[in-house]
Amino acid sequence: MLRIAICDDNIPITTEIETLLNSICNKYHVLLKIDIFFDGKTLCQHIQSHNYYDLIYLDIEMKEMNGIEAARLVRSLKLPTLLIYISSYDTYFEQLFEVEPFRFLSKPIALVQFENYFSAALNRIMDNTQFFTFSFRQEHYKIPLSEIVYFESRRRDVIIHTTKKDYRFIGKLDSTERSTSNHTFSFIRVHQSFLVNFYYIRSLSPSSLILATGTSLPISSKYRNQVSDHYLKLCEEL
Repeated sequence: MLRIAICDDNIPITTEIETLLNSICNKYHVLLKIDIFFDGKTLCQHIQSHNYYDLIYLDIEMKEMNGIEAARLVRSLKLPTLLIYISSYDTYFEQLFEVEPFRFLSKPIALVQFENYFSAALNRIMDNTQFFTFSFRQEHYKIPLSEIVYFESRRRDVIIHTTKKDYRFIGKLDSTERSTSNHTFSFIRVHQSFLVNFYYIRSLSPSSLILATGTSLPISSKYRNQVSDHYLKLCEEL
């Protein structure tokens, strides 16, 4: 399912984009979920509450928080979300460059251009989506890394805790750690039994951490310095 956010303080524009997206996705046979926001601040709060979007249509000039500031927050979280601006951008060109926009849409929206840009975004998303793949009881699974909160080792099994449900497979956490090390999403080993997605860490102490889901996990003495160094390094990159 494609997850899309529309953020514009102009209600007719958000309605138009939503209608166009539903029409095009029916044509492409793409399942999608659309969330609509009328200011950048609300959008950012939603994203910080561990809600991920593949694509965001973002207006530049909004009163509460403009599109540039919202985009900076999205980029600070190291998410591979594509951004399509739906406003004139000449005045903001240098600022927009730093937040890696995918495309620019001028108002009024041109249908052909809108569909072409969506098609290009869809192709990019399909190429770039990062997954964790595994097998259990002869069934094969493919889970977006963006949805994985943490991995847990239990005897011979690894439990995958996601934002939606839990999965399990037979394996070792060491192997899981190696397989996730080269992806955009940073996973931190905090304990012999836990491998955590950095994006979901909300607070950190020497002996434990709190995840965005409210779960508290211990940090073992073996990994304490490594966790602190890794966490600070990633924070500096934000």
